[in-house]
Amino acid sequence: MQNYKTIAQTGSHEKIIKKSRFIAHIAQTFSEEEANDFIKQIREQESGATHNCTAFIVLANVKIERMSDDGEPSGTAGSPILNVLQQQDLQNVTAVVTRYFGGIKLGAGGLIRAYSSTTAEAVKEIGLVENRIQQGFELTIPYHMFDKFDNYAQKEKITLEDKQFAADVKCQIFLDLDIVDKAVQNIKDLFQNQIILKETEQTYKQVPIEAN
Repeated sequence: MQNYKTIAQTGSHEKIIKKSRFIAHIAQTFSEEEANDFIKQIREQESGATHNCTAFIVLANVKIERMSDDGEPSGTAGSPILNVLQQQDLQNVTAVVTRYFGGIKLGAGGLIRAYSSTTAEAVKEIGLVENRIQQGFELTIPYHMFDKFDNYAQKEKITLEDKQFAADVKCQIFLDLDIVDKAVQNIKDLFQNQIILKETEQTYKQVPIEAN
């Protein structure tokens, strides 16, 4: 397991270039099978298109990268799409860029620019997240301490999940691995060991990446 950047959610972006209509469809995919399923879905959805060119990068036991020009001149579609994903350092992502030909030929350079720019604009518009490996904890918090802990968590950008209010308050938090020891010790010290922390599983959590 490792931290990695990917697209925030499934989305699309459309632009017109010299009367040709380009639509970039992008999704998170976690295996080659999921990538191929997404490609098939978009090809069926855009079955009337002139081309549905594709690229994906997935992390299984090894990194898998694939691309297709889908009838466009070799190297003018799949490769530019893949290059955008690589330049953004994205993983577990699939892009399908649909083209409806508008009657004006773009030439090799124009096609490369069209497919890469449509993909790049889609990535920017949809947004990125970092999938971070985080350690989970189940917390039991005395009711009279909850407001203070809630304020502390907001200040430290710790999200309280699955809150349950009874005699005590139970919730879950997830911490980046590199701050676990320090954060746990801070909670123990600030709340005089009255908050019980029970370690649970490690899992990926999505953290938004702010645009530059």
